Amino acid sequence: MQTIRIILIMVFPIWIGCEGNKTNGLKPVSEITVTDAQEHVITLNKAAERIVCLYEPGLDAIYMLAAESKLVGLFSDVYESNDLFPFYAKMDSRIEQKELPIVGAGNQANIERVVGLNPDLVIVHAGQESLVNALRHAGLQVYAVKAELQMEVFKTIQDISILTGTEGRGEELKQYVATEIDRLKEHTAAVKEKRRVYFTWAYGRIFSTTGTNSMMHSCLEMAGVQNVCPFELDQPNINAETLIGWNPDMIVMWNDSPDLFYQRSEFHAIGAVKEKQIFNLLPMFVYNPHTLKALCTATAIHHWAYSSPEFNYKQRVTEVISRLYGKEKAEKIINLL
Repeated sequence: MQTIRIILIMVFPIWIGCEGNKTNGLKPVSEITVTDAQEHVITLNKAAERIVCLYEPGLDAIYMLAAESKLVGLFSDVYESNDLFPFYAKMDSRIEQKELPIVGAGNQANIERVVGLNPDLVIVHAGQESLVNALRHAGLQVYAVKAELQMEVFKTIQDISILTGTEGRGEELKQYVATEIDRLKEHTAAVKEKRRVYFTWAYGRIFSTTGTNSMMHSCLEMAGVQNVCPFELDQPNINAETLIGWNPDMIVMWNDSPDLFYQRSEFHAIGAVKEKQIFNLLPMFVYNPHTLKALCTATAIHHWAYSSPEFNYKQRVTEVISRLYGKEKAEKIINLL
């Protein structure tokens, strides 16, 4: 009996000491921590189960990670945009039936409605500082996303995978895309004379292009072409004289008609216009450069620049979509193409 008492006395304080670590400011084993694009630390006691998402690259990441069952609130574009709704509706019957609550649009959100959904995580664009601050002031855990550069796109998928408890899938996606980017670059390594490309954003903004400090510039580099715009800005605006002076071999448009160039007489001497080398990234959902689908964007541009009989870019894009979303979702997306 005496021996038993001695053992209990020796063991008991050790057990108390281990429990004490949980209340001495040390991180519990189950605690989840990431740092967002605003250098703000987000800490969760467990993987998020109720997520409000107010930014499309974040939403896209959630579906790639197969974590969409955690969504409890969205931004209005998901229902209202013809570029988004058909694709998300195919992947999620709740969106098809418009059952998920809408709590915001653009740079705005109804804070009371967000709080009322009792989310354990809210995903917002990092540039929406006032909204981010208001949500945090309301006591919510907010992950601010920035996806303007390649490393930021990879960080987004990695962090959201950690926050949703899908780290394995997140790592799989990162490794796949990184490997395919390297493979695409190998295809163009032997090209001695790179094609010179001018990129233009959607909605008729033919003088809004992509500078060297942007995700679309990274897509052009992946594709093995040269961006004619030398400016470091993300989306610089130029004029007709500048574009004529650059004289690109190719023009890549995002969801716009080439007629915006073909019908303007001052552009007829530009090589891309004269040789009918204007191409369209359509639909926007598949070629969003601010997501891992930047790989689709680079694949298409590479094909247009250096097409060869053995390279079927549409088949290749289909393969990429299948790997990014999984077979079941991919088949539904591909049926819309």
